[in-house]
Amino acid sequence: MKINLGSGMRYIPGHINIDKSKFAHPDLKLDLEKGNLPYKDNSVDEIIATHILEHISNIIPLMNECYRVLKEGGKMYIEVPQGDGILADPTHKRAFSKLSWRYYCGYAFDEIYGITAKFKLIKNEFIDNEDGGILSVILEK
Repeated sequence: MKINLGSGMRYIPGHINIDKSKFAHPDLKLDLEKGNLPYKDNSVDEIIATHILEHISNIIPLMNECYRVLKEGGKMYIEVPQGDGILADPTHKRAFSKLSWRYYCGYAFDEIYGITAKFKLIKNEFIDNEDGGILSVILEK
């Protein structure tokens, strides 16, 4: 099983496309702010999260859920904006840097923050563009 979180208008065939917007026409209408994915532990092969995590107010429950549902060796592909312009979009709730992902990979403060995800960081690349840049990240369970 493969899922596309916050699919918006980026519908990916072969994935369960999840979004809360009726305008996105998702396969599953779900509010990701609640952090509850309706899948069994270790049941998902792949999660795509393209330009959605910056819109989530409390990202920790969602990242914990992604880790919970991924199979061992499953990957989470993430793209988020980075740079000076990230918070210019009034729907963005947070900014990211290359260091943001360490908290979901067993960094020292994870238990204090309630983070149960213990991903392995596979890729963490900054891609420069006219909007200030994108972080392209791959996490693996």
